[in-house]
Amino acid sequence: MPILMLYMSRLFAARFALILAGLAVLVLLLDVMAQSSEIIAGSDGAAALWRYGWLRLPLIISRLIPFSVLIAALLTLIFLARHGELVVMTGAGVSQFKLILMFLPVVVAIAGGHFWIDDRAAPASIRALDAWGVAGFSAGRSSTAGDGAVLWVRAGNDVIRLRRDGDGHNRLGAVSIFHRDEEGNLIERLDAAAAINDHGTWTLYDVSRFDVAGNRLSKLAKMAWPGNLRPSQISTLSRHPKALSISAVWRFVRSPGYGSRPLYVYKTWLNRKLAVPLASLMMILLAVPLTQRFQRHGGVGSTLAIGVAMGFCFFVFDGFTLAVGEAGLLPPWIAAWAPTLTFAAIGAGLGFHGEQR
Repeated sequence: MPILMLYMSRLFAARFALILAGLAVLVLLLDVMAQSSEIIAGSDGAAALWRYGWLRLPLIISRLIPFSVLIAALLTLIFLARHGELVVMTGAGVSQFKLILMFLPVVVAIAGGHFWIDDRAAPASIRALDAWGVAGFSAGRSSTAGDGAVLWVRAGNDVIRLRRDGDGHNRLGAVSIFHRDEEGNLIERLDAAAAINDHGTWTLYDVSRFDVAGNRLSKLAKMAWPGNLRPSQISTLSRHPKALSISAVWRFVRSPGYGSRPLYVYKTWLNRKLAVPLASLMMILLAVPLTQRFQRHGGVGSTLAIGVAMGFCFFVFDGFTLAVGEAGLLPPWIAAWAPTLTFAAIGAGLGFHGEQR
Protein backbone atom coordinates (compact mmCIF):
# COMPACT_ATOMS: atom_id res chain seq x y z
CA MET A 1 0.00 0.00 0.00
CA PRO A 2 2.72 2.59 0.84
CA ILE A 3 4.52 1.78 -2.43
CA LEU A 4 1.31 2.16 -4.43
CA MET A 5 0.51 5.42 -2.61
CA LEU A 6 3.96 6.79 -3.42
CA TYR A 7 3.59 5.75 -7.05
CA MET A 8 0.12 7.29 -7.36
CA SER A 9 1.22 10.46 -5.59
CA ARG A 10 4.14 10.93 -7.97
CA LEU A 11 1.96 10.47 -11.06
CA PHE A 12 -0.79 12.70 -9.75
CA ALA A 13 1.50 15.49 -8.49
CA ALA A 14 3.33 15.72 -11.82
CA ARG A 15 0.11 15.98 -13.82
CA PHE A 16 -1.43 18.44 -11.39
CA ALA A 17 1.57 20.77 -11.54
CA LEU A 18 1.65 20.63 -15.34
CA ILE A 19 -2.09 21.22 -15.79
CA LEU A 20 -2.25 24.03 -13.21
CA ALA A 21 0.75 25.79 -14.73
CA GLY A 22 -0.61 25.48 -18.27
CA LEU A 23 -4.11 26.66 -17.39
CA ALA A 24 -2.80 29.52 -15.25
CA VAL A 25 -0.52 30.78 -18.02
CA LEU A 26 -3.32 30.53 -20.59
CA VAL A 27 -5.91 32.35 -18.45
CA LEU A 28 -3.36 34.96 -17.39
CA LEU A 29 -2.34 35.69 -20.97
CA LEU A 30 -5.97 36.09 -22.02
CA ASP A 31 -6.63 38.36 -19.05
CA VAL A 32 -3.57 40.54 -19.71
CA MET A 33 -4.38 40.79 -23.42
CA ALA A 34 -7.97 41.82 -22.66
CA GLN A 35 -6.87 44.55 -20.23
CA SER A 36 -3.57 45.58 -21.88
CA SER A 37 -4.74 48.93 -23.30
CA GLU A 38 -6.12 50.06 -19.94
CA ILE A 39 -3.06 48.80 -18.05
CA ILE A 40 -0.54 50.52 -20.32
CA ALA A 41 -2.44 53.81 -20.47
CA GLY A 42 -0.75 56.28 -18.16
CA SER A 43 1.74 53.74 -16.82
CA ASP A 44 5.28 52.56 -17.48
CA GLY A 45 4.57 50.33 -20.48
CA ALA A 46 5.48 46.65 -20.44
CA ALA A 47 6.50 46.75 -16.78
CA ALA A 48 2.87 47.46 -15.89
CA LEU A 49 1.78 44.33 -17.76
CA TRP A 50 4.23 42.21 -15.78
CA ARG A 51 3.07 43.79 -12.53
CA TYR A 52 -0.59 43.24 -13.37
CA GLY A 53 0.07 39.62 -14.30
CA TRP A 54 1.97 39.01 -11.07
CA LEU A 55 -0.83 40.51 -8.98
CA ARG A 56 -3.55 38.58 -10.81
CA LEU A 57 -1.71 35.23 -10.60
CA PRO A 58 -2.78 34.26 -7.03
CA LEU A 59 -6.43 34.99 -7.84
CA ILE A 60 -6.29 32.91 -11.03
CA ILE A 61 -4.47 30.02 -9.37
CA SER A 62 -6.98 29.96 -6.53
CA ARG A 63 -9.86 29.53 -8.98
CA LEU A 64 -8.08 26.89 -11.06
CA ILE A 65 -6.80 24.59 -8.29
CA PRO A 66 -9.97 22.45 -7.84
CA PHE A 67 -10.47 22.10 -11.60
CA SER A 68 -6.80 21.13 -12.07
CA VAL A 69 -7.12 18.51 -9.32
CA LEU A 70 -10.10 16.96 -11.10
CA ILE A 71 -8.42 16.80 -14.51
CA ALA A 72 -5.10 15.58 -13.06
CA ALA A 73 -6.84 12.82 -11.10
CA LEU A 74 -8.81 11.72 -14.17
CA LEU A 75 -5.68 11.63 -16.36
CA THR A 76 -3.77 9.70 -13.70
CA LEU A 77 -6.47 7.06 -13.34
CA ILE A 78 -7.04 6.82 -17.11
CA PHE A 79 -3.29 6.32 -17.57
CA LEU A 80 -3.34 3.48 -15.04
CA ALA A 81 -6.44 1.93 -16.64
CA ARG A 82 -5.02 2.03 -20.19
CA HIS A 83 -1.88 0.23 -19.05
CA GLY A 84 -3.82 -2.39 -17.11
CA GLU A 85 -2.43 -1.26 -13.77
CA LEU A 86 -5.81 -0.22 -12.40
CA VAL A 87 -7.23 -3.67 -13.21
CA VAL A 88 -4.35 -5.30 -11.32
CA MET A 89 -4.96 -2.99 -8.35
CA THR A 90 -8.66 -3.85 -8.33
CA GLY A 91 -7.85 -7.56 -8.54
CA ALA A 92 -5.48 -7.17 -5.61
CA GLY A 93 -8.32 -5.83 -3.49
CA VAL A 94 -7.82 -2.08 -3.91
CA SER A 95 -11.29 -0.59 -3.61
CA GLN A 96 -12.44 2.87 -4.65
CA PHE A 97 -12.05 4.02 -1.06
CA LYS A 98 -8.42 2.88 -1.00
CA LEU A 99 -7.82 4.62 -4.34
CA ILE A 100 -9.10 7.85 -2.81
CA LEU A 101 -6.77 7.36 0.18
CA MET A 102 -3.82 7.06 -2.20
CA PHE A 103 -4.51 10.57 -3.45
CA LEU A 104 -4.84 12.04 0.03
CA PRO A 105 -1.20 13.01 0.79
CA VAL A 106 -0.90 15.20 -2.30
CA VAL A 107 -4.48 16.49 -2.04
CA VAL A 108 -3.95 17.54 1.59
CA ALA A 109 -0.79 19.42 0.56
CA ILE A 110 -2.70 21.07 -2.30
CA ALA A 111 -5.56 22.04 0.06
CA GLY A 112 -3.06 23.55 2.49
CA GLY A 113 -1.46 25.59 -0.29
CA HIS A 114 -4.90 26.65 -1.53
CA PHE A 115 -5.84 27.82 1.96
CA TRP A 116 -2.62 29.88 2.21
CA ILE A 117 -3.24 31.48 -1.19
CA ASP A 118 -6.83 32.41 -0.25
CA ASP A 119 -5.82 33.60 3.20
CA ARG A 120 -2.63 35.54 2.42
CA ALA A 121 -1.62 35.90 -1.23
CA ALA A 122 -5.03 36.61 -2.80
CA PRO A 123 -6.12 39.31 -0.29
CA ALA A 124 -2.77 41.08 -0.69
CA SER A 125 -3.18 41.00 -4.48
CA ILE A 126 -6.72 42.37 -4.28
CA ARG A 127 -5.59 45.25 -2.08
CA ALA A 128 -2.71 46.06 -4.42
CA LEU A 129 -4.96 45.97 -7.50
CA ASP A 130 -7.57 48.14 -5.78
CA ALA A 131 -4.91 50.68 -4.86
CA TRP A 132 -3.70 50.66 -8.47
CA GLY A 133 -7.24 50.99 -9.85
CA VAL A 134 -6.91 49.19 -13.20
CA ALA A 135 -8.98 46.65 -15.13
CA GLY A 136 -12.19 47.04 -13.18
CA PHE A 137 -10.54 47.36 -9.79
CA SER A 138 -11.58 50.56 -7.99
CA ALA A 139 -8.71 52.50 -6.47
CA GLY A 140 -9.30 53.43 -2.88
CA ARG A 141 -12.98 52.45 -2.65
CA SER A 142 -12.97 48.89 -1.46
CA SER A 143 -9.77 47.91 0.17
CA THR A 144 -6.89 50.27 0.61
CA ALA A 145 -8.53 53.67 0.64
CA GLY A 146 -5.78 56.18 0.18
CA ASP A 147 -5.60 59.82 1.23
CA GLY A 148 -8.80 61.75 0.66
CA ALA A 149 -10.90 58.61 0.23
CA VAL A 150 -14.32 58.59 1.91
CA LEU A 151 -15.15 55.53 4.01
CA TRP A 152 -18.37 54.37 5.64
CA VAL A 153 -17.91 52.02 8.59
CA ARG A 154 -19.88 50.71 11.54
CA ALA A 155 -18.52 50.73 15.10
CA GLY A 156 -20.98 49.24 17.57
CA ASN A 157 -24.30 51.03 17.09
CA ASP A 158 -22.62 54.03 15.46
CA VAL A 159 -22.26 54.68 11.74
CA ILE A 160 -19.16 56.69 10.81
CA ARG A 161 -18.36 58.59 7.64
CA LEU A 162 -14.72 59.63 7.51
CA ARG A 163 -12.09 60.94 5.16
CA ARG A 164 -8.50 59.81 5.48
CA ASP A 165 -6.02 62.68 5.41
CA GLY A 166 -2.38 63.08 6.34
CA ASP A 167 -0.89 59.78 7.49
CA GLY A 168 -4.33 58.11 7.27
CA HIS A 169 -3.83 56.50 10.68
CA ASN A 170 -3.71 58.92 13.60
CA ARG A 171 -5.30 61.82 11.75
CA LEU A 172 -8.64 61.85 9.94
CA GLY A 173 -10.51 64.60 8.16
CA ALA A 174 -14.20 65.40 7.66
CA VAL A 175 -15.61 62.94 10.20
CA SER A 176 -19.36 62.45 10.63
CA ILE A 177 -20.55 60.23 13.49
CA PHE A 178 -24.16 59.05 13.70
CA HIS A 179 -25.00 57.83 17.21
CA ARG A 180 -27.85 55.32 17.27
CA ASP A 181 -29.70 53.52 20.02
CA GLU A 182 -30.08 49.75 20.31
CA GLU A 183 -33.04 49.82 17.91
CA GLY A 184 -31.11 51.76 15.27
CA ASN A 185 -32.79 55.13 15.82
CA LEU A 186 -30.62 58.21 15.35
CA ILE A 187 -29.85 59.98 18.64
CA GLU A 188 -27.13 62.44 17.74
CA ARG A 189 -24.97 63.53 14.82
CA LEU A 190 -21.44 64.87 15.14
CA ASP A 191 -19.64 66.57 12.24
CA ALA A 192 -15.97 67.42 12.72
CA ALA A 193 -13.42 69.00 10.41
CA ALA A 194 -10.70 66.67 11.73
CA ALA A 195 -10.07 63.89 14.24
CA ILE A 196 -6.73 63.08 15.86
CA ASN A 197 -5.88 59.98 17.84
CA ASP A 198 -3.42 60.51 20.68
CA HIS A 199 -2.42 57.35 22.55
CA GLY A 200 -5.74 55.67 21.91
CA THR A 201 -7.98 58.67 22.57
CA TRP A 202 -9.77 60.49 19.75
CA THR A 203 -10.23 64.26 19.77
CA LEU A 204 -12.64 65.93 17.35
CA TYR A 205 -11.95 69.50 16.16
CA ASP A 206 -14.35 72.18 14.89
CA VAL A 207 -17.38 70.11 15.85
CA SER A 208 -21.05 70.61 14.95
CA ARG A 209 -23.27 68.64 17.32
CA PHE A 210 -26.93 68.02 16.52
CA ASP A 211 -29.22 66.60 19.21
CA VAL A 212 -32.12 64.86 17.43
CA ALA A 213 -34.45 64.62 20.43
CA GLY A 214 -33.99 68.28 21.38
CA ASN A 215 -33.63 69.50 17.79
CA ARG A 216 -30.63 71.58 18.89
CA LEU A 217 -27.41 72.41 17.02
CA SER A 218 -24.30 73.40 18.97
CA LYS A 219 -20.72 74.27 18.00
CA LEU A 220 -17.59 73.15 19.82
CA ALA A 221 -13.94 73.94 19.13
CA LYS A 222 -12.97 70.43 20.17
CA MET A 223 -14.33 67.50 22.10
CA ALA A 224 -13.23 64.04 23.15
CA TRP A 225 -14.80 61.13 21.33
CA PRO A 226 -14.99 57.92 23.38
CA GLY A 227 -15.22 55.73 20.31
CA ASN A 228 -13.10 52.56 20.55
CA LEU A 229 -12.21 52.57 16.87
CA ARG A 230 -8.47 51.94 16.56
CA PRO A 231 -6.53 53.68 13.77
CA SER A 232 -5.20 50.32 12.57
CA GLN A 233 -8.77 49.09 12.06
CA ILE A 234 -9.89 51.84 9.69
CA SER A 235 -8.75 50.37 6.39
CA THR A 236 -9.68 46.83 7.48
CA LEU A 237 -13.21 47.90 8.36
CA SER A 238 -13.81 49.19 4.84
CA ARG A 239 -12.50 46.18 2.96
CA HIS A 240 -14.58 43.48 1.33
CA PRO A 241 -14.19 40.13 3.16
CA LYS A 242 -12.51 38.58 0.11
CA ALA A 243 -9.62 41.03 0.65
CA LEU A 244 -9.20 39.97 4.29
CA SER A 245 -7.51 37.05 5.97
CA ILE A 246 -9.64 34.48 7.72
CA SER A 247 -8.54 35.82 11.12
CA ALA A 248 -9.71 39.33 10.18
CA VAL A 249 -13.07 38.02 8.96
CA TRP A 250 -13.42 36.04 12.18
CA ARG A 251 -12.93 39.23 14.22
CA PHE A 252 -15.89 40.81 12.42
CA VAL A 253 -18.00 37.71 13.06
CA ARG A 254 -17.13 37.82 16.77
CA SER A 255 -17.86 41.56 16.92
CA PRO A 256 -21.10 41.93 14.92
CA GLY A 257 -21.34 45.66 15.57
CA TYR A 258 -18.26 46.42 13.48
CA GLY A 259 -17.63 46.47 9.75
CA SER A 260 -18.93 48.10 6.63
CA ARG A 261 -21.18 45.21 5.61
CA PRO A 262 -23.97 43.13 7.18
CA LEU A 263 -22.93 40.33 9.51
CA TYR A 264 -24.22 37.61 7.17
CA VAL A 265 -21.70 38.72 4.50
CA TYR A 266 -18.80 38.16 6.89
CA LYS A 267 -20.24 34.83 8.00
CA THR A 268 -20.65 33.72 4.38
CA TRP A 269 -17.03 34.54 3.55
CA LEU A 270 -15.73 32.96 6.74
CA ASN A 271 -17.41 29.70 5.80
CA ARG A 272 -16.29 30.04 2.20
CA LYS A 273 -12.63 30.48 3.16
CA LEU A 274 -12.90 27.23 5.09
CA ALA A 275 -14.84 25.34 2.41
CA VAL A 276 -12.91 26.25 -0.74
CA PRO A 277 -9.71 24.27 0.04
CA LEU A 278 -11.81 21.15 0.65
CA ALA A 279 -13.10 21.36 -2.92
CA SER A 280 -9.91 19.58 -4.01
CA LEU A 281 -10.83 16.52 -1.96
CA MET A 282 -14.34 16.65 -3.41
CA MET A 283 -12.88 16.55 -6.92
CA ILE A 284 -11.10 13.27 -6.07
CA LEU A 285 -14.45 11.84 -4.96
CA LEU A 286 -15.74 12.66 -8.45
CA ALA A 287 -12.69 11.49 -10.40
CA VAL A 288 -12.44 7.96 -9.00
CA PRO A 289 -15.99 6.79 -9.90
CA LEU A 290 -15.82 8.58 -13.25
CA THR A 291 -12.80 6.47 -14.15
CA GLN A 292 -14.88 3.32 -13.79
CA ARG A 293 -16.86 4.54 -16.78
CA PHE A 294 -13.63 4.56 -18.78
CA GLN A 295 -12.86 1.01 -17.67
CA ARG A 296 -16.29 -0.22 -18.77
CA HIS A 297 -16.85 1.80 -21.96
CA GLY A 298 -13.48 3.30 -22.92
CA GLY A 299 -13.14 6.71 -24.52
CA VAL A 300 -10.69 9.18 -23.00
CA GLY A 301 -12.42 12.13 -24.64
CA SER A 302 -15.91 11.39 -23.34
CA THR A 303 -14.65 10.68 -19.80
CA LEU A 304 -12.70 13.92 -19.71
CA ALA A 305 -15.65 15.80 -21.21
CA ILE A 306 -17.90 14.56 -18.42
CA GLY A 307 -15.28 15.56 -15.87
CA VAL A 308 -14.89 19.05 -17.36
CA ALA A 309 -18.68 19.48 -17.48
CA MET A 310 -19.01 18.52 -13.81
CA GLY A 311 -16.19 20.87 -12.86
CA PHE A 312 -17.84 23.69 -14.79
CA CYS A 313 -21.18 22.99 -13.11
CA PHE A 314 -19.45 23.14 -9.73
CA PHE A 315 -18.01 26.60 -10.47
CA VAL A 316 -21.37 27.90 -11.69
CA PHE A 317 -23.17 26.52 -8.64
CA ASP A 318 -20.46 27.88 -6.34
CA GLY A 319 -20.70 31.38 -7.83
CA PHE A 320 -24.50 31.33 -7.62
CA THR A 321 -24.69 30.27 -3.97
CA LEU A 322 -22.00 32.80 -3.00
CA ALA A 323 -23.93 35.64 -4.64
CA VAL A 324 -27.18 34.53 -3.01
CA GLY A 325 -25.43 34.22 0.35
CA GLU A 326 -23.96 37.73 0.07
CA ALA A 327 -27.47 39.01 -0.63
CA GLY A 328 -28.70 37.40 2.58
CA LEU A 329 -31.09 35.02 0.81
CA LEU A 330 -29.37 31.87 2.09
CA PRO A 331 -27.91 31.02 5.49
CA PRO A 332 -24.12 31.64 5.35
CA TRP A 333 -23.10 28.04 5.95
CA ILE A 334 -25.39 26.77 3.19
CA ALA A 335 -24.17 29.41 0.73
CA ALA A 336 -20.55 28.46 1.39
CA TRP A 337 -20.73 24.70 1.87
CA ALA A 338 -23.58 23.65 -0.43
CA PRO A 339 -21.49 23.32 -3.66
CA THR A 340 -18.75 21.24 -2.04
CA LEU A 341 -21.12 19.03 -0.06
CA THR A 342 -23.51 18.56 -3.00
CA PHE A 343 -20.83 17.44 -5.43
CA ALA A 344 -19.16 15.32 -2.76
CA ALA A 345 -22.50 13.57 -2.32
CA ILE A 346 -22.74 13.08 -6.10
CA GLY A 347 -19.26 11.56 -6.13
CA ALA A 348 -20.09 9.30 -3.18
CA GLY A 349 -23.31 8.21 -4.91
CA LEU A 350 -21.48 7.40 -8.13
CA GLY A 351 -18.85 5.48 -6.20
CA PHE A 352 -21.43 3.47 -4.26
CA HIS A 353 -23.31 2.68 -7.47
CA GLY A 354 -20.08 1.57 -9.13
CA GLU A 355 -19.19 -0.72 -6.22
CA GLN A 356 -22.58 -2.42 -6.47
CA ARG A 357 -22.12 -3.29 -10.15
